[in-house]
Amino acid sequence: MTTLIQQTQRCSICGSESEYTCVASTNAFGSADLDARPPEMMRSTLYTEVQQCPSCGYCASDVSKPRPDAADVVSSGEYQIQLIDPAFPNLANLFLCRAIIDQASGDYVAATWALIKAAWACDDSDRVGPAMACRTRAADMLLRAEQHALSISAEEGAGTAILVDLLRRSGRMEDARKAIAERRSGVVAEIIRHILDYQSVLVAYSDTASHTIAEVLRFGE
Repeated sequence: MTTLIQQTQRCSICGSESEYTCVASTNAFGSADLDARPPEMMRSTLYTEVQQCPSCGYCASDVSKPRPDAADVVSSGEYQIQLIDPAFPNLANLFLCRAIIDQASGDYVAATWALIKAAWACDDSDRVGPAMACRTRAADMLLRAEQHALSISAEEGAGTAILVDLLRRSGRMEDARKAIAERRSGVVAEIIRHILDYQSVLVAYSDTASHTIAEVLRFGE
C-alpha cells in the first residue's frame, strides 16, 4: 500500500509556497527492470519524485532546497524551452529540467537518474522515440559521471549493468556490445555477470524492450 501526504514547500528561488504530493510510505512487489525501475506499487509514485514551482518553474526533488546557480539556469532559454517541449510528456520535461540543473551544479549522478526517470515517464506515456532520446542522454551522462570518478550506484558493477541497458534500449547496440566486452571481465558480482550475459543475447537480437531481473534469473537456470 502507498500512503501519500500533502506538504507545503517554499520555493528556494522565488519564495512562492505551494502544495506537493509526497510519499509517506510505499512498497514494491515483484521484479525490478534492468534499469533499476522498481515494480508496483512504488513504480506508480514516479510523479512524486520531482517538484515544479508553479511560479518560476524551478524543478527539483525538493524545491525548498537551493541548488548552485539554479536561478540563472531556470531563467535560461534552454531550461524554459525544455519545460514546455511538446516532444516529451509533461512529467518527462520536469525530470529533464531537473537534469539540466543537476548537470549545471556538477551533480552528474543526480542528472543521470533524472534523465533515466524522464525515460520512465516517456515509457508510461508510450512515447518510444522520446524515451530512447532520454536514455541515450542518460548513458552519456553516466559516462560523464564516471569520468569524474562518480558512481551512480553503491552496488559494485550496477553502473555497468545500467549503462548497458540504457545503450541497448536507446538502440545503440554496438555501444552496448562494446561496453559488455570491455567491462564484463572486471565484474565481481555474479548477478551482474548474469545480467550482462542476458544483455548480450538481447543485443544480438536488437531487442530494445524492457526486461526484468526475474528474466535474468530464469535465463541463468
